[in-house]
Amino acid sequence: MADQICVDTDIIIDHLRGKGPGVSAFEKIVRTNDPFIISINKFELLCGARDEKETGIIEQTLAGFTLLPFDEACSREASRIYRELKGKGRLIGVRDIMIAGAVIANNLTFATKNLKEFEKIKGLKLMKVKG
Repeated sequence: MADQICVDTDIIIDHLRGKGPGVSAFEKIVRTNDPFIISINKFELLCGARDEKETGIIEQTLAGFTLLPFDEACSREASRIYRELKGKGRLIGVRDIMIAGAVIANNLTFATKNLKEFEKIKGLKLMKVKG
């Protein structure tokens, strides 16, 4: 059985633009897995939409994904990550902490190009996409 993979916003953006290392990663993930996305990633994508047409394209792109909410377990895991990173003086963006918390809470592998931030998080299983 393939890993259950959550796809980061940056991979989906590459796919939508049709360029960058995320394009082939996106295609491989969608072809070989039932991909996941966290509601926070969807928020990030929809914030970047310039109009209803782009919103529709994003919604269509995500139609085959399982959308996971940011729930109680995610909140607890994200707060653990926050405290750990803050204690080490290595904080990253709050949305990234929340996404990582949700990925860990749901026992997923996380596909991202943003290795600089996410490699700081202990316990986060990464599918590294190099850009």
